[in-house]
Amino acid sequence: PSFVPQTAYIHPRITGDTVRYFEWIGAAVYTADRRAGAMHGKQFLMDSVYAGIDESNVYGRLDFIGGKIPEMDFELVVNFESWAADAQRPRRTLRLHGGITSRKIAFWKISAPEEESPLATSDSPSPEATAVLARNFEFKLPLAWLLATPVTSSNHNISARVSSPVAIRLRLRFSIWHNGLPVDALPVEGWMELQLLSEENLMALGR
Repeated sequence: PSFVPQTAYIHPRITGDTVRYFEWIGAAVYTADRRAGAMHGKQFLMDSVYAGIDESNVYGRLDFIGGKIPEMDFELVVNFESWAADAQRPRRTLRLHGGITSRKIAFWKISAPEEESPLATSDSPSPEATAVLARNFEFKLPLAWLLATPVTSSNHNISARVSSPVAIRLRLRFSIWHNGLPVDALPVEGWMELQLLSEENLMALGR
């Protein structure tokens, strides 16, 4: 598999349409290694996943193999974690869960495991969060829901005086489920990481 970290803030419009690929330039990209899985008879549905932040949101995109949404009905899950520097456990975890029927998104919801009611659903969407499926699957949700804001030198000094440690990175994992069983995931093992940095610092990392 190959991983390219985020090198610039992204501000994509969430439409599920691959035509606007340039809006995702600068995003982190994780691409599947299909050769290794092919030897084990693994089923491949995901080609690559993209993720990135700007000042206030996290965005994600999943491209399917061959640009085709699988014909079977399936569920799509994106797990999120925000982490502080020396933490033993995530600061906050969220789960985006979508149901795909006849190649269309039937429902989606964003929830935190410790909270009863979801933060947003397809029935009662929030203007701040959305999930769509057209040629690919795309979403956005506020970093505030993950108790995460990009760290700049100015707000880092403030956070030093706050008792709660500041989140410095996000972790994401995309998975596809069928009949209650996992069928494919990216990354296959581990997580895709995003650094919670100002755009200036992100660009400096990429140089």
